[in-house]
Amino acid sequence: MRPYDFTKVRDKREAFLNRHGALKNERSSWVAHWADISKHMLPRNGRFFVTDRNRTGSDRYNKIYDNTGTRALRTLGAGMQAGATNPARPWFRLTTSDPDLGNYYPVRRWLDDVVDRMQRVFARSNTYRTLHQMYEELGAFGTSVSIILPDFNNVIHHYPVVCGEYALQQDYQGKIISCYREFEKTIGETVKEFGLENCSHAVKDQWNTRQLENTVQILHVIEPRADQERDPHSPLPQHMPFKSCYMEIGGDDDKLLRESGYKRMPVIAPRWSIAGGDVYGTSPGMESLGDIKQLQQEQLRKGQGIDYMVRPPLQVPSQLKDRESELFPGGLNYVDPGTLLPFDQVTPNGGV
Repeated sequence: MRPYDFTKVRDKREAFLNRHGALKNERSSWVAHWADISKHMLPRNGRFFVTDRNRTGSDRYNKIYDNTGTRALRTLGAGMQAGATNPARPWFRLTTSDPDLGNYYPVRRWLDDVVDRMQRVFARSNTYRTLHQMYEELGAFGTSVSIILPDFNNVIHHYPVVCGEYALQQDYQGKIISCYREFEKTIGETVKEFGLENCSHAVKDQWNTRQLENTVQILHVIEPRADQERDPHSPLPQHMPFKSCYMEIGGDDDKLLRESGYKRMPVIAPRWSIAGGDVYGTSPGMESLGDIKQLQQEQLRKGQGIDYMVRPPLQVPSQLKDRESELFPGGLNYVDPGTLLPFDQVTPNGGV
């Protein structure tokens, strides 16, 4: 493979797509398990296949006959929110590495003021709503991801990423250093956020013909920027330690929607439990999946049994085929003597 020249947009796009493919291949062994968990616990969460996009309301995910597992997951999320990041009380404090300095009154007062400002920012933004969603995904899938970016009105804004949209990479210490996010936006959203001049010819054509609700696949790349790709003395976003690049998947080879950067990693990706060098975590949802499936099967069979007892299949003379029958309690059906079996002699399998 030839070396990439990151001064050329074409080479950047090719490198991003190849890297994304490699990370998805590494993630592939988890996808089937995540999809199974989603079907039986969080049917509206998870984007695992192309056909999942914008179709999470379809009843093809409806495998839940008893919602005990889902309610338990909601309880887990609410418990973690109340116990770890309760918005109704101070759940963190700041100090210094030097205990004596941290207890010095002017320093302590300044730190307390910073804590108060941070709590107000969290309450004003979507932080707590996002954290609750992350706790639920953490309990179900073992990994949850949110991208925290600056916001003009609320200081910060969380962009939660559902399971299946992201592909992660960690460093030798087990810290997440790269996040490749694949998602969809409408034509109208894409043009408004990135500008028409940065979009591909296909998006421009749809914009000009007012097909604003059509969707386009977008890849957001967040990863460390190599030393040779940046000038450490430059204040420009294109030279910051972490790169942020948006591109259309299947778009023009010579265009990126946006290239910028961050001073520090903006992605938080907690994992419930890590086994060895795994990138993705294991979870209580994975451990309880077998029990939940058994519960759903039992409830399905119990419902079928009740239905057989309440409305069993009946043997009815063929001459009554085109006549209306009253099968509700108190209904009267007029027949000739000896042509219809008594109801109390009919068994669920249709025999006597």
